[in-house]
Amino acid sequence: MSPENPSVSALLAELRIELRRRKLTGKAIAQAMGVAEPTVRRWLRGDGLLLGRLEELCALAGMSLRDLVNALPESGATRFTLAQERVLAADRPLAFLFFAILNGAHPDEFEREFRMPAARVEAYVQRLVKLGLLDQAPSGRIRPLTTRSVSWRSGGPLAAAFDKQIKHFFLSMDFGAPDAVYVSDMVRLSEAGRSRVHAMYAALRLEIHKAAEADRAAQLADYGWTAVLMLVQPLDMDAVRRIDPVRTVPI
Repeated sequence: MSPENPSVSALLAELRIELRRRKLTGKAIAQAMGVAEPTVRRWLRGDGLLLGRLEELCALAGMSLRDLVNALPESGATRFTLAQERVLAADRPLAFLFFAILNGAHPDEFEREFRMPAARVEAYVQRLVKLGLLDQAPSGRIRPLTTRSVSWRSGGPLAAAFDKQIKHFFLSMDFGAPDAVYVSDMVRLSEAGRSRVHAMYAALRLEIHKAAEADRAAQLADYGWTAVLMLVQPLDMDAVRRIDPVRTVPI
């Protein structure tokens, strides 16, 4: 099995998430399969992984190979329905939970990190299932029914909720903090140029998720939720012209 194949890489990424949700370490997997731990690490990268061993790994994760294929985010919806947007926009914790699960988190982690009672989290999960945003197997395993890059309507309920409730979290952050990294620039772009930048952002977003998945697979102890904001918009030149000139400070 070649890890260079994008579909294989996606399968293995999903498998690693499921193994982590079962709290299975590399050592535990190696013991269960009767192999050395470095061998498991190679297999989970796709190196030397045969179909039979892949099926064994799936069984440890409580799923079949078919379940694994169906769990790929790329097989889900790419856009919210208007009804889904309205419900998510009206209940911020519900939306937070959905997007956390979409990005690889388990409800148990949401309970701990967002300090929400287990009963409330479970009620939210069932609501997301009814909305058609999550699927829950008889074993209890859940998976999103949308792609990770699912989009919402410009000017729609979720866009309005973001503008009203979430945007200030980003804009109120201390950009001068030691752990803050940001890039600001101003360039002249045509509409075609801005579209190209949008495509670059989409590609970068996928790379950021790959970095997050690598962190999860490594089971690092020092990672936490990180805010990422990417924006490109034509400048309001009238507003720029109204900016007060900088006063010269005597030396």
